[in-house]
Amino acid sequence: MLKNIILSAKFNQKIIYKCKYHKSNLNLAKVLTTDDVDEKCIEIFKQRGHDVHTIKTLPEAELIKIIGDFEGLVVRSATKVNKNVLAHSHKLKVVGRAGVGVDNIDVAEATKRGVIVMNTPGGNTVSTAQLAVSLICSLARKIPAADMSIKQGLWDRKSFMGLEMNGKTLGIIGCGRIGQVVATCATSMGMKVIGYDPVMTLDKYEEFGIIKATLDDIWGKSDFITIHTPLTPETSNLIGDVTLAKCKTGVRIVNCARGGIVDEAALLRALESGKVGGAALDVYSSEPPKEHLKPLLAHPNVICTPHLGASTEEAQINVARDVAIQMCDLFDQKDFVGVMNVPYLAASSQPSIKPFMLLAERMGAIVAQLSTSSITNIVIKTWGGRDVNITAKMNKQLLQAMLLKGLVSHSPSIDKSTRADMISAPLIASASNITYSVIIEAPENASASPYWNLLSVVATFEDGSVNQITGSVFGSIPHIVQIDEFKDLFSFQPEGKNILTFRNEDRPGAISEVLNILSLANINVASVNVARAPAVNDSTQLALCFMALDDNVPRESLDQLRGLSSLHKVSVINLNV
Repeated sequence: MLKNIILSAKFNQKIIYKCKYHKSNLNLAKVLTTDDVDEKCIEIFKQRGHDVHTIKTLPEAELIKIIGDFEGLVVRSATKVNKNVLAHSHKLKVVGRAGVGVDNIDVAEATKRGVIVMNTPGGNTVSTAQLAVSLICSLARKIPAADMSIKQGLWDRKSFMGLEMNGKTLGIIGCGRIGQVVATCATSMGMKVIGYDPVMTLDKYEEFGIIKATLDDIWGKSDFITIHTPLTPETSNLIGDVTLAKCKTGVRIVNCARGGIVDEAALLRALESGKVGGAALDVYSSEPPKEHLKPLLAHPNVICTPHLGASTEEAQINVARDVAIQMCDLFDQKDFVGVMNVPYLAASSQPSIKPFMLLAERMGAIVAQLSTSSITNIVIKTWGGRDVNITAKMNKQLLQAMLLKGLVSHSPSIDKSTRADMISAPLIASASNITYSVIIEAPENASASPYWNLLSVVATFEDGSVNQITGSVFGSIPHIVQIDEFKDLFSFQPEGKNILTFRNEDRPGAISEVLNILSLANINVASVNVARAPAVNDSTQLALCFMALDDNVPRESLDQLRGLSSLHKVSVINLNV
């Protein structure tokens, strides 16, 4: 009997482990891994309860056929996740790069389609840094050429006179994780290390023994230059004819970062002229290198390796492990490490921000449905915050994205062919010619305000009209507290599918006409929220009304309501999100 219990426990072990990580099956994902990613990645996905499929080599045509079934995709550098692939990725939520560079992923298109792109910047830090240091040493002592000479049966010591590292100046462009490890190794060999990084703090420079420098300092003072920065429009061809002309004669160049940062044609010219004493390249503008690169690769003072930065057993295990853990945590809404294209996504994991996210999304939905005219401009205002500071940079960006999600999802004039979520909504809004911004602005008489926090949106429409909606969170419940001049909507919780809204003359009997039309259509009223506008001179005072209904309003009834002389701006809005 005891034996059966033990066997039963072993048999159910996987199910128990799965339940440990997941409260429901809603978080379980179907994941595809490609490019011969290490088995550690697959193992972690299985341990966390996900349905993982592995295809080591996958041509684009085959990937397009199957990608529509997967929520997650893991790639290294071989698989190209381009616009065509993403167009067929109807369920895809995240692309995980087991490594650093995402040149093989169309990040802009992924963002447009609401797909998260993440990488694993820490997994191959040591391996890439050690390769860079190895190449620096190889350039200094001409090790590859000396090795080849011996293999050819020669004994030629004079041709391979080298340099000692101590006392030489190493210039590092990009002092992030990899650059910091390189600096540590270089200083231990007695090198003077200078570095340029536009975002690194002074205390970090001091921590790693790096002297802060400008790019002109790097060019003019360095005996060796090593690059550890992403390929961006700013860094493309950073090392070219102009910058090489500023360098010391005999400078050695090392690139283990990304192809395209070094202008390879300019580098060859500098090598042939003697301006550059040597170069070591692990990355190229085209990989494998094309015909036009052969003269550079064949130059006797050039050391070449086939993109080996992450090619250590440890690095492959590290990036495989990291990408699996990061993706599992994302599916669980637990953490958002490594996300590249949605920097504010991590802010959404704060429990205290979630009611504001819901408020923002529903405010966007309301403003999109209050007018039949197209929205041209949105200004979002944030103020205050008790448990969470909604004016903080990432929180503002998050709330802006959520408001735009509600807006583009419910605006009748915006194409719905692209999935709208907090990732894609800002791009969809821009493509729909909607400009938007977010500012910090305190309400009038803020010190006397009864609200701990306020989120407001001012929408300008194509017909010139303007609507302003203001909301707040009471406890953890979103409320709309003001629309235009109508204040004190304290009890209006923005939720529900059928909400009739209108402005009516504030007089006895005005609402009864509405109720009569709804009654004839057999529509029950679930709740009513009313706010008055301040009286202006002798004009008729207006009230704003929101009626939550149990059923849809038929077109005939809606036309009757719009025909009432006492009503203005009659709409039915849907706040289901």
